[in-house]
Amino acid sequence: MSRPRLRRRWFVAFIAAAVAVAAVVTVSGLRADVQQTTVARAGSGSEVAVGPLVAFYGDSYTKGSAASAPAARWSSLVAQAEGWTEYNAGYPGLGFVRKRDQVGDVAGDVIAQHPEVLIVALGINDNFEWTGNEEAIRKAILPEFQRLRDGLPGTRIVVVEPWWFTAERPDSLEQIIGWVHDAADTIDADYISGASHWLDEDPAAWISADGLHPSDAGYAHIAQRMLEELDALSPALPGR
Repeated sequence: MSRPRLRRRWFVAFIAAAVAVAAVVTVSGLRADVQQTTVARAGSGSEVAVGPLVAFYGDSYTKGSAASAPAARWSSLVAQAEGWTEYNAGYPGLGFVRKRDQVGDVAGDVIAQHPEVLIVALGINDNFEWTGNEEAIRKAILPEFQRLRDGLPGTRIVVVEPWWFTAERPDSLEQIIGWVHDAADTIDADYISGASHWLDEDPAAWISADGLHPSDAGYAHIAQRMLEELDALSPALPGR
């Protein structure tokens, strides 16, 4: 049986275990953290980190806002399922333009980690500051991606279509999705399409009480969809 099919069979049980036991260690600032996959060192009581370092760069959806624990966010579920060491650079409210003056040099922090894989999921928050900022948003996307590519020439970069959370979609969303896709193609990144629709099939189950962020079930659904999309990438990502 192939690894992807086996993984789907036990994924639901795995989620419950991951939420219960995963540990998060703060390494910089208030919001960036590393979650390590560990194994016991033979002949000792200590543990060592294993698996390639994978960075997740995004907004509150990547940070796991409204999740019951950091281990319940989609990035940590994916990292645990893949055996990766996770560097989470998720900043609530962040967009390509939005809150850039409040979070410091996030791209620089990500580059400094030298991850083997970088998964970027940004763009939803720029919809909330669209009017009057359209051109600024368009002009910010490619330079951000180009900086990541120039700073991480050997890193596999995967760009995720910007999230959305309702069946009703503003016109700005399609514009931003198009710009993000074009920029991903320009830097020769992998691109995962369709993510803006992943939560609109069952918002009652997958959106939390705040009406904006995923619930634990929503993050689990995102993680499952992400794993399916990662399975389809060719060549396979490191560690897969």
